[in-house]
Amino acid sequence: MMAYAHSFTACFYGDPYNATPSDRPTTVADALASMPDDEWAAMCRDVFGCAGEYVDVDTVLERIIDTDTVSSFQPPVEVWIDDDGVHTVLVHDTEGGA
Repeated sequence: MMAYAHSFTACFYGDPYNATPSDRPTTVADALASMPDDEWAAMCRDVFGCAGEYVDVDTVLERIIDTDTVSSFQPPVEVWIDDDGVHTVLVHDTEGGA
């Protein structure tokens, strides 16, 4: 799998303090808020070494920015949370395309 560095505007990342769960999140913050509880718990345990209730969207967003990796630039964009791409989120385009 190819990996690429981020090259997106702040709008792509969204507002971690007002993240909204969605079936087709259009920002990274919304994609994080949309993660199922079991995936959130596993990601927090693996990436941060603690339970999910001790990690917020802003902390994960900071990690994503530090990781600086996506699988492609075509929507939905798979954004890596960890350096190995084990934990990712999908960010869809705002126009409803695939």
